Amino acid sequence: MLLLIIQNFKMILKRYYMKHLIVLSIVLGALLACTNSKSQKNNNVTETQKKQPELKNNWENRLQYTGVVIEDDNYHIWGSSPIWGDDGKVHIFAARMPVESGFKYWYATSQIAHYVADKPEGPFKFVEVLLKPGESASGAWDTGTQHNPTITKIDGLYVLTYHSNTATIEDRARKSHKIGMMTSKSLNGPWKKIGMVLSPPSENDTTIWSHKHSGGIDNPSLVKTKAGKYYLYYRAKWKGLEGDNTYGVAIADKLEGPYIHYPKRVINNTRYVEDPYVFIYKDVFYMLLTDNYRGKGILLTSEDGLHYEFNEGVLGFNKMDAYISPEIVNAAPNYRSPKFERPQLLMKEGIPTHMYAPGGANINGGKGTCCYLFKISNLSHND
Repeated sequence: MLLLIIQNFKMILKRYYMKHLIVLSIVLGALLACTNSKSQKNNNVTETQKKQPELKNNWENRLQYTGVVIEDDNYHIWGSSPIWGDDGKVHIFAARMPVESGFKYWYATSQIAHYVADKPEGPFKFVEVLLKPGESASGAWDTGTQHNPTITKIDGLYVLTYHSNTATIEDRARKSHKIGMMTSKSLNGPWKKIGMVLSPPSENDTTIWSHKHSGGIDNPSLVKTKAGKYYLYYRAKWKGLEGDNTYGVAIADKLEGPYIHYPKRVINNTRYVEDPYVFIYKDVFYMLLTDNYRGKGILLTSEDGLHYEFNEGVLGFNKMDAYISPEIVNAAPNYRSPKFERPQLLMKEGIPTHMYAPGGANINGGKGTCCYLFKISNLSHND
């Protein structure tokens, strides 16, 4: 009898422990799943942080206004694109229009000039005129303005993109705007003129968003993607938007093209924007552009370079009187409008360090527009 009682007691204990062991296993499993879920969530946050670094969140606060960096009493200085040269100097390629003819005729009179300095703050010295109206043969696509250059280094070459047309002061020839390219192994030349690399799509090609353009295409910005593709961004008109301006991209497998229009516009903007500078920072595409009607800038991001959500943009730069005394701005000669436009960035080892932006008002009282400088602070590869 005693033996039977002992055997029954052992069985009861075994069942008790098995029952609680199962419960314990369930609890431990749940805790482990929760921990893994939390860990996965943290990993996802880390990945998001990598894709959307603090650059976007703190961009406007990083800008430190420095002052006027390029001006010339004989010219209106406009889009000024900087780059570090192999000589350790900062080179700028700027659009400029003769003061004598006036800013309003930029579409026919602009030329592209080369300047150089020992440091980003200058002083910048004039080197040469790289392109100017009237140099091409009669009837060529680029007999008119040479405007809004962007300089970058791709595949070991310095690459200058710009837009040109067949306009004269008497005839704006708005639809003739196309995008050209020049390349060189040295910023001091010699330069190879690639010629026209992108024209508007045919008005009969309804597969391309900009086929009904009314103003040609202009204001280029070029980047090479991690996948080895070349993205050439451009402005085109789209009726129905405030100010009509929006942006598209053309894609190529080789630097010199051919560039094929992406069928959709890349910004879903609802108001007038222009002058984007596109760059890639830690695998994220950034587009810094001018919000012309508001007198400010916008910074947009994209993971693929093909879709920029306009409503998620942050302040790219503020109005001129946010950095300079309103009394000084209001007293300055105003040749276009007292705001910053056409932002271009100086990059150092893939990091933006300075922003160059022309302004319609010259706070120094000069006879033409001038280019202003901002330092971009506290950026490193660890951000």
